[in-house]
Parts: sequence; structure tokens; C-alpha cells
Amino acid sequence: MLIRLSIIASIAIFLISPSIHAKEARTDLTILQGSTKQVITEKDFRQLQLDSIVVKDPVYNKHKRYAGYWLRDILALAGVHPDPNTTWTFRALDGYKTSITVRDVLKSGAKAFIAVADLDKEEGWEKIQQGKEWISPGPYYLVWQTPLEDLTPSVKLPWPYQMVEISINKAQGGLQKLFAESSNESGPVKRGIKVFQQNCVACHSLNLEGGTVGPELNVPKNIAEYEDRKFLKEFISNPSSFRARSKMPAFKTTLSDQEIDDVLDFLTWMGKHKN
Repeated sequence: MLIRLSIIASIAIFLISPSIHAKEARTDLTILQGSTKQVITEKDFRQLQLDSIVVKDPVYNKHKRYAGYWLRDILALAGVHPDPNTTWTFRALDGYKTSITVRDVLKSGAKAFIAVADLDKEEGWEKIQQGKEWISPGPYYLVWQTPLEDLTPSVKLPWPYQMVEISINKAQGGLQKLFAESSNESGPVKRGIKVFQQNCVACHSLNLEGGTVGPELNVPKNIAEYEDRKFLKEFISNPSSFRARSKMPAFKTTLSDQEIDDVLDFLTWMGKHKN
């Protein structure tokens, strides 16, 4: 069945490729490596082979067909080659950031693909529900081809949509360095670090490292220095009960009371580790 879908996708990509390139002309992709910034434009993309892929998409929770480019080819175009000691960070239009180390990518055996068109839709993209809104995952959507289509990867792979920027950093830079330095902590703080990494850092920053969808939580003042713990716990559990149209999801169904307490203990600890 998947082979048949792949053949259909290949035919479809040939038919729609001109319109795909027309869309690219309106949106560039930024690649950051250290102090070097490169912008991949429509002209640059035309040097690459436009490909198609069929994936089991966890965002849509079904099989999807996409047209796009392999991330390795995009990075090579920018002069970047896979280094196990680096981290890829993907930033979305709204400031959402998510990262993965190249070492973990290699460990998973998965191949990163930057989708630029939805082959299941004649025009545009199938919308994704985000909170109370329905949005398009374009201009760029990172999807993954795993070694076995139904195999759950050994590492958690990020699937950021509305992506506009990729940055390449040393694996121990930014928050990763902080987490490494705090590895000697135990109990609630150590557990809270894990909860924060898995659920919070994509949207919130600490010491200005992390996502920008939500507020910075540590500098110049740590959030625990000006917000009551009882309020913070209730807010994390159900943000919409405090703020209409909150982009922050309710964690009451995904995090236990203990996990919320642990992440608050970690945030309080962070107040003594400002950069």
C-alpha cells in the first residue's frame, strides 16, 4: 500500500512542482551556524531535487504525503554537514523552538525531510488545530522517514510546523550546558529538569535560551520570585481558565500533580542560576 502511495506522490509532485516553487518565492528559510547566517531562497531551492515522501504523521495521526527536500541536502547547500556533537534547533513563525542532537538523529536512524507542499490537498495545506485556531503547517514542516514505517523511534523526534529557521550549535551550548551542569542535582529538581525539557523549553526560555512563544522564566527575575506557587500550579494545570485564547496547553491531563510540583521546584532552583 505504501509503495502505491509513493508512486502516486511521485506523479503528483511532477504535476504541481511549478506551483510549489511559486510559493517558495514568498518565503525563505534561514540557516544559522555560529555567527554565520544564510538565507535559502527560491533560486537556491531550485538547485535541489524536489522529492516526495509518505509518512505516518503524529500531528495529523494518519498517513500523509508531502513534497519537499531532504534536510541533509538543504544543510549541504548551506555548507553544513552532520556533526554528532551539534544540535539542530528549529524555530517556528510564532517563536516556538524545538531541538534535537545530531547524535540522537543518527541513533534513531530516521531521515529528516522538509515538506513544502501537502500532496493530499489540491491547494494549500490541510489545517492543523492549535488551541482554538486552525492553522497551516507551512511554509516549512519538518517530518521524518523512519527505518520501519510503523516503528516507534528510540528517541523522541521533533515535528515542528510553520518553520522558518534552523540553527546549528554545539550540543553542550545554551540550555543543554545548563542541564549538564545540573546533572548532580537529585530529587524534585532533577525530575523537574526532565519535565521542563520535555514539555516547556520549546515555548519558554531560561536565561534567554529556549522558545519565545511564552515569556522568559528566569531573567531578569525568576517567575517564582513574583508569582505565587499556588497560582503557578493552577495556571500550568489549566491556563485557559485564567486567560482566554491562551496558546499554552492545559497540562492537567498530561502531567501529574507531582510532575508540576517538580517543575516548579526546578524553576525555583533556576532563580539561583541566572546568566
